[in-house]
Amino acid sequence: MNHVRETEVVVIGAGQAGLSAAYHLRRTGYQPGRDFVVLDHSPGPGGAWQFRWPSLTYGKVHGMHSLPGMELTGADPQRPSSEVVAGYFTAYEQRFELRVRRPVDVRAVREGGDGRLLVETSEGDWSTRALINATGTWDRPFWPRYPGQET
Repeated sequence: MNHVRETEVVVIGAGQAGLSAAYHLRRTGYQPGRDFVVLDHSPGPGGAWQFRWPSLTYGKVHGMHSLPGMELTGADPQRPSSEVVAGYFTAYEQRFELRVRRPVDVRAVREGGDGRLLVETSEGDWSTRALINATGTWDRPFWPRYPGQET
């Protein structure tokens, strides 16, 4: 049987929403790696931005990438947004020591007993009191089938 690690909060996803959540958890006193963990399935930083087409340059994104606590300044507006924002997210993770674990696929979230959740992943399981689903819109989520869901 796998060893189940315990934490207070699991954040699933390290795009804009996940990094923002991690920033605010840290700001309120939670420590990354001890009190919360950020899991991301992508191979590197950048959220969905890393998959944008090259013709979408940084100058055309109009601040849609901004994260709390650290502005992105001085970027070349002609560079692809995928490159600029991925670099920004990398610097953000490092500055706030967010320790994102990747690539990690979350396979299931189940009731774990004692009011906790069990998060089953490709890198082992986590027991947590709270979960932040920051998976974004890039992937197609798995929606389980249950009787009566149409009504």
